[in-house]
Amino acid sequence: MKTIYFVRHGETNWNKEGRYQGITDIPLNEKGLAQAVACRDALANVHFDRIISSDLSRALVTAETIRGDRHIDIVTTSGLREVNFGDWETLTIDEIEEKWPGQIFEMYRRPEKIQLPNGESFEEVGERAWALLQAFIEAVEEDETILVTCHGGTIRTLICKLLHLPVSYSWNFSQGNTGINRIFYNGMGEDDHNILNLLNDTKHADVLDMK
Repeated sequence: MKTIYFVRHGETNWNKEGRYQGITDIPLNEKGLAQAVACRDALANVHFDRIISSDLSRALVTAETIRGDRHIDIVTTSGLREVNFGDWETLTIDEIEEKWPGQIFEMYRRPEKIQLPNGESFEEVGERAWALLQAFIEAVEEDETILVTCHGGTIRTLICKLLHLPVSYSWNFSQGNTGINRIFYNGMGEDDHNILNLLNDTKHADVLDMK
């Protein structure tokens, strides 16, 4: 059995402002950096054998922070980037609703049916992210533990894939900044059974909000 930890990146200013950043490379803000440090401390006792990250800086810096003094190379890839929101990037929900009435809410209700204008569908995100991650997982020895740092939308589609759920369930899984998810991976065959053991654990980040 292999163990996969998925961690969403820390907060950015666009997260704070409610702007869709997608593949736009927005750095972590001060709070996001603090969240990454808190996440590092929460995972301090976990032995990671390999780390793979989206190449966008908000995910990569999160990965580097969690790695700490572990001597592990971080594999970076564009295949784990966030959903390409196309014409919606930089915009807020209200701005999107004004220009494309009803479409943003349709994306949340039926992500499998929406093709984002000049962007991606959730099906496309799931296919490209899973193709990349599957190849990485297959190259890993049994009983190894993998850290994957990327983005909320990407993680949602990967959880669906690993649990043999349609991508229409993507928004059923909350993903807060530096939320920790853990899956026990046994394979993708008909008789294999992957287990979602931990979902969106943000206790380490929630404590920061109370200070």
